[in-house]
Amino acid sequence: MLRNYFKTAWRNIVRNKTTTIINLFGLSVALVAFIFIALWVQNELSFDNYHTHAKDIYLVQMKFKSSEEPSSLTSLPVADVLKKNHDVEYVARMGWWAGTLNVNGNLSELKKGAAVDSDWFNIFHYDIISGDINSFSRNPFSIIFTQSKAEQLFGNKNPVGEIVKLDTTLYQVRAVIKDNPNNSSLQFDMLVPMAARLASRGGDYNNWGNMSYRTFVKIHPNTDITFFTENISALSRKTALRTDLSLALQSLQALHFDTKSNDPIFRHNSRTTVFIFTVLGLVLLITASINYINLTIARANTRTKEISIRKIIGDSRMQLFFRFLCESFLLCVSALFISIAIIQLILPVFNNITESKFQVSFSSPLLWSILLGTLLFTTLLNGIFPALTMAFFRPLDFLHGYTILRFRNVLLRKGLVVFQFTTGVVFIIGTIIIFKQMRLAQASAAQYNRTQVVSFSLPFKILEKMDYDNQRINSFGQSLKNELLKNSNIQGVTISSSSIDESPNSNGVKNWYWKGMDTSSNALIYYISADASAKDIFNLDIKEGRWFGNEISDKKNYVLNETAVKELGIHLPVIGQLFARKGEDTGQIIGVIKDFSFNSVHEKTGSLIIRNDDGFKTVFFVKLAPGNIPKAMNAINGTWKKYIPDAPLDYQFTSETFDNLYKDDLKISKLALWFSCISIIISSLGLLGLATFIAEQRTKEIGIRKVMGASVAQITTMLSKDFIKLVALAVIIASPVAWWLMNKWLQNFAYQVNIGWEVFVSAGCLAVIIALITISFQTIKAATANPVKSLRTE
Repeated sequence: MLRNYFKTAWRNIVRNKTTTIINLFGLSVALVAFIFIALWVQNELSFDNYHTHAKDIYLVQMKFKSSEEPSSLTSLPVADVLKKNHDVEYVARMGWWAGTLNVNGNLSELKKGAAVDSDWFNIFHYDIISGDINSFSRNPFSIIFTQSKAEQLFGNKNPVGEIVKLDTTLYQVRAVIKDNPNNSSLQFDMLVPMAARLASRGGDYNNWGNMSYRTFVKIHPNTDITFFTENISALSRKTALRTDLSLALQSLQALHFDTKSNDPIFRHNSRTTVFIFTVLGLVLLITASINYINLTIARANTRTKEISIRKIIGDSRMQLFFRFLCESFLLCVSALFISIAIIQLILPVFNNITESKFQVSFSSPLLWSILLGTLLFTTLLNGIFPALTMAFFRPLDFLHGYTILRFRNVLLRKGLVVFQFTTGVVFIIGTIIIFKQMRLAQASAAQYNRTQVVSFSLPFKILEKMDYDNQRINSFGQSLKNELLKNSNIQGVTISSSSIDESPNSNGVKNWYWKGMDTSSNALIYYISADASAKDIFNLDIKEGRWFGNEISDKKNYVLNETAVKELGIHLPVIGQLFARKGEDTGQIIGVIKDFSFNSVHEKTGSLIIRNDDGFKTVFFVKLAPGNIPKAMNAINGTWKKYIPDAPLDYQFTSETFDNLYKDDLKISKLALWFSCISIIISSLGLLGLATFIAEQRTKEIGIRKVMGASVAQITTMLSKDFIKLVALAVIIASPVAWWLMNKWLQNFAYQVNIGWEVFVSAGCLAVIIALITISFQTIKAATANPVKSLRTE
């Protein structure tokens, strides 16, 4: 019997080729989107869960009364305090490490390295490919590489036992581990013992003031976290002799979704984003299933004779139900195979957009659970309503135009079309607003000149060679700058203490002095040291006063941005006001520059203070001459090799640095564009199918109207106007929904675009144009058909 069900189901699918092609294409596209979203969502929800006893692992945070949020950066003695608590099983610190790697004379810049304590491997799980972790822990100058990094450095050779040079110190490769999984908050290429870091950096790092380390703790199961936190906080205050200090714990399993943390080494995301994409995936699948439901119900009358005969020969309602459910199942299986083929082709594109490393492995139980779960869900979504409609068919109801739920067929079909296009219009409006917000971000980039400016920093080994002496470092930097300026392809060079795009150094108002200051203020002050040429490199706009000159007296003076003047309450007149940093000479405010965005538009522009002093300046910004970028880069490389021959030049254009601030937002905008296209394609396919079916149903009517003198334009208008009304209704419904959703999304930004009426008008016009294009071919074809042939049809 089951074989007969599938055989007749297959015949019906093959017989209705147009309907089948529309359903297959729409469903396949929706399945591709849904499966990709399912893979991504599952990956997001499983972050860091692969570690043994992940629920008992916590990131330790330090919090001071002067700050609103705790910091993931802790000082070294925190680990010693934790070890004194009997609820602690293991403690391990991690210090991020970037440096120059020398392997057999080949230099490369290592950006993702970490120094860890020996208990790191008792807390976190790693799969060892070769070597021994125990020997790594016993020997301070050991190094571990991930598999991909080892292959990049050594090829197919086993590197265990090899000697490499990191900055100025020799290390022996002790082990190679598998790459960090895609769902790991910590992504690194190299590990060295913490003892090596402390030995190479020198100085007294064992103090509470140096907050440069992340500390992880594994506690015994069923520990009372509140009581534990209170105990370690009290002991920390006692040990550090600070009454404003407390410790907090961040669960490893919750770390990925901690959106308040701004620690750049952890991979963060929002639960809201995951929820939104889950809903979007389901909506796309439902939209595609509507095509099947709509076209199946629309063609129900053409199958009344078949159903009647089957009932007469003894088919029960349950048998009829399973017959039609088999059709849905066969169609979904076919769409699933097509979608798998499409996924294989576009997987690299998806990985590129999401910056992931997803792989389609048919030996993966996870993939099969997603595929089979999707197949079951889609079959039921597609098949239940049409199967019920057919199984509970009553001839009298169909003669009156009703379905199983006593809705009129026409009303149901129109309602489903409106739902499809409502979804599509919401996507279109959302995409327009997202791209407008990204344009606002790009406009903020234009507030100072980022074009053709290259930035790079002096490597750690140079600073170490000069014993971190400001005078020696600045003298070396000035010599390098003068050499660069000798080349005609370089327009200018400036040196600063930090990158202007990557959140300059900051501290509270208590570290500064000015007349009439409010010492209770929680304002955060960003500050950089920059030389006199910075204004010309970045085209900074002076609103009041002047920029720094080359006079020695200007070394202790300051330039503030507009926000600093307002936020810090600087009294008028601003120019000439005394201003000083704690422990340094008092200077004057000599200028005010217009605000520019040195953070992303997620954050408000902060108070920025610039000084041209003899402080630590290690970041170079080089402005290249237009049209000669290759020659200019060759000049920079040549100068670098002359001054720093034993380290590679690691540079980037400042425009790329700024784009990194919006990496996640750009990802969302690309995905939104793709989902909008998919949603509109699916909705248009449904509209095309219905237009084709209605044109077939009204063949005789069209023929009679043409004989009576109706023109092609009149008939085309007659066939099109009902569909355009439905699309217009969808626009009206979608507009407030899209406004509410996008207003919620925009709240993540400190600076937002206005959602004007033109967005909704543009989206509505676009939806109507797409609908007209979709149905025009079928309506024009029906309107231009020979009326004689139309009247002869049965």
